[in-house]
Amino acid sequence: MKIYSAAIEGLNLTLTEVEADISRGLPVFNIVGLGDISIKEARERIRAALKNSGYVFPPNRKIVSLSPASVKKQGSHFDLPITLAMLVKSNQIYGKSVDPVFCFGELKLDGALRAVPGVLPLAHFAFKRGFKRIFIPWENRDEAAMIKGLKIYPIKCIKDLISHLEGKKPIEPYYNSPKIKSKNRDSIDFAEIKGHELPKRALEIAISGGHHILLTGPPGTGKSMLAKASQGIQPLLNEKNSMTVSMIYSITQKATPPIIERPFRHIHNTTTQATLLGGGNPFQVGEATLAHKGILFLDEFAEFKRPIIESLREPLQDGVIRLGRFGKTRILPAQFQLIAAMNPCPCGYYGDQFKNCQCTPYNIRQYYKKISGPILDRIDMISEVPRLLKSTLFKHSHSESTKEIQKRVVKTLAVQHKRGILNNQLQLKDIKLKRPAETFIKKIMEKFHISPRSYLSILRVSRTIADMERCDHIEKDHIAEAAAYKKDFIY
Repeated sequence: MKIYSAAIEGLNLTLTEVEADISRGLPVFNIVGLGDISIKEARERIRAALKNSGYVFPPNRKIVSLSPASVKKQGSHFDLPITLAMLVKSNQIYGKSVDPVFCFGELKLDGALRAVPGVLPLAHFAFKRGFKRIFIPWENRDEAAMIKGLKIYPIKCIKDLISHLEGKKPIEPYYNSPKIKSKNRDSIDFAEIKGHELPKRALEIAISGGHHILLTGPPGTGKSMLAKASQGIQPLLNEKNSMTVSMIYSITQKATPPIIERPFRHIHNTTTQATLLGGGNPFQVGEATLAHKGILFLDEFAEFKRPIIESLREPLQDGVIRLGRFGKTRILPAQFQLIAAMNPCPCGYYGDQFKNCQCTPYNIRQYYKKISGPILDRIDMISEVPRLLKSTLFKHSHSESTKEIQKRVVKTLAVQHKRGILNNQLQLKDIKLKRPAETFIKKIMEKFHISPRSYLSILRVSRTIADMERCDHIEKDHIAEAAAYKKDFIY
């Protein structure tokens, strides 16, 4: 009987064969194969668990190999396969089963099993590698049951697993996958935000097409509030994307699968590059990957260190992060939508009609130098969030609720799904213009000398605006509005 599990490094999983050997010699217990501290400490957990479960801890020389030995192993989920390999080698399992066993779980000292993180990707990985059954901790049964077509055997202790393998007390497979329910989002309702109709419109366009957007304005005008409110108008994840996001959060232990709400990650400007993109030793997933298929919100955008902002070039353009670590290149998914917010100058009041700016022209130039042209080129839209007049602030007016806006967003996205491609992924060959619209955007290009990337960006936003109005073709008005959202970049 061969025992298998999987090594988890970031989002990468490697099939790991667990082998044991017991021979004459001093009573030592070694685990080889680049295991971390939690694997080294498994020796004491296994010793106590076997003794308290009524099994014999072999007093001879014991060695357990986790292969391939060139891949680093981390996590307490190797406790169960190591224990099982030792029991098989010491002839304490009398069953006739010769099928390979894929299992994982952390041992308690009394022989019971404790839940472990990363169950969903582990189960999915086992299924993709051809395993028909897996043995997992009882507490992880609902998460693992999300993988259709795989027999899940939840076990509470070592004795349950041994009795099943010996045929004495078979365990029934578990098929009850968890019911997926949408939670009540705690985001701000758009109906509670007075005024700011233009920024609200810009955010609706951005969410409807997955476009990156930058909000600018003086302090306290509501930029952060609008960004947080946009969380509520995101549509729910479809089944495929829900599985992808759920596996990311299962490994990182940031939430319990299944996840159907799109992520919203609010990042502070003091964050490090490793926290944002991922990395470190042991390798950890970054906030950009945790925002996959959702929103990455960077408040006080110009206060981030320039290298951190520049590191977003690739994920903004391609939706992936490539990290070189220890001679290996790791590719992480990062298909997020960026919402950034910033003040127009260091003091925050440049261009404000009520307060005078205290910054010098040099201060303002240095402030904007943190955001390079290539980064601005990758941001599709910019929207000003001005200070509200007192008459607007205290006026009792009806504003559209988040649910009303979300319904429109869902309908707009349905148009794109029917077309087969989302607007933020459109290329020039996918966008056809009639002669008047083509002539109009050519004039914009000639007058403002915009880059090809900005040209494509305007076309993508124009296509989203046309989809919102259920227009088959992009008209001049759609291009004019899209160019207006890009004007601060190209003027």
